Amino acid sequence: MNRHSALRLLVTAVGGGAARLRDRVRQIAPRLEEVAVCDDPAHLGDAVRYQDYDAVLLDLPGGAADAERVGRAVRACPLTPLVVVSHVADGALAERLLRLGAQDYLVKRETNGAQLVRALHYAVERKRLEIRLKTTLGELGQANARLRSLALRDALTGALNRRAFHAMGEQMLARARRRSGRAALLYCDLDRFKQINDSLGHRVGDAVLRAFRERCAATLRRSDCLARLGGDEFVVLLDDADVARAVEAAGRIVAAFDAPIVAEGASVRLRVSVGIAAFPECPDLDSLIVAADQAMYHAKSGGGVACHQALAAPSGA
Repeated sequence: MNRHSALRLLVTAVGGGAARLRDRVRQIAPRLEEVAVCDDPAHLGDAVRYQDYDAVLLDLPGGAADAERVGRAVRACPLTPLVVVSHVADGALAERLLRLGAQDYLVKRETNGAQLVRALHYAVERKRLEIRLKTTLGELGQANARLRSLALRDALTGALNRRAFHAMGEQMLARARRRSGRAALLYCDLDRFKQINDSLGHRVGDAVLRAFRERCAATLRRSDCLARLGGDEFVVLLDDADVARAVEAAGRIVAAFDAPIVAEGASVRLRVSVGIAAFPECPDLDSLIVAADQAMYHAKSGGGVACHQALAAPSGA
């Protein structure tokens, strides 16, 4: 048996007649490996689910309803190529059915056995290429998404990186300016992190940084931006937040570390110092960062003080 004939075909027909179609196919293409019958096109999905067929041959009466029938058939067996046969020679209808997912449209009186087998074989090959292309495009899409994530995210913690933070932060402040709104920036520093890193090792230190990002993110809204600027310094830009809301947000971050972090078998108590700066008192992102950074050092030097506010941009910022 040549490879063009080694096909397992399922035939079905609208309004009955699938058995007659099978007999006709066997008559004109006797060397097909198998020709099976699905009596009702509505059951195509079950038929191809329980038995592996190379192609489906659907006999249509012709008319406006054929488009809906082909659409249902393609959805019922998305991985199996569908070839339509009809007694109607309608180029516009054929084109429409092909756009809906049929692989070919054959007119009965114009199709002999060799042409039918060739059309089925080509339909199978086109479907394989179509599936391969969709798979490749899906993989490329996933790879591009990973690349975009790598370009925007800190590789260790998954927080936004400095570049992404500046881009998103500028957008957030521009929106606040247009609406005469407010925003606030929190500058967070992990106290004694160098000591943790040096005494317990970099693996524990890395785990602490990841835990900070996770716990901090859990206290924030979806509209807020959390980024790692480098080392153990993180910033949070709060959308539509005045100083009171910023203080509350800082308090939630500090409280998130009341429980120790368990990493690599070590239990680590972490204390977080937070500096706060407000927009529009600090009129741009750079001045917000500078002011909140200075406020954070006030908080760190204050011993038990967790937060310190900078209500205006520092001079020279």
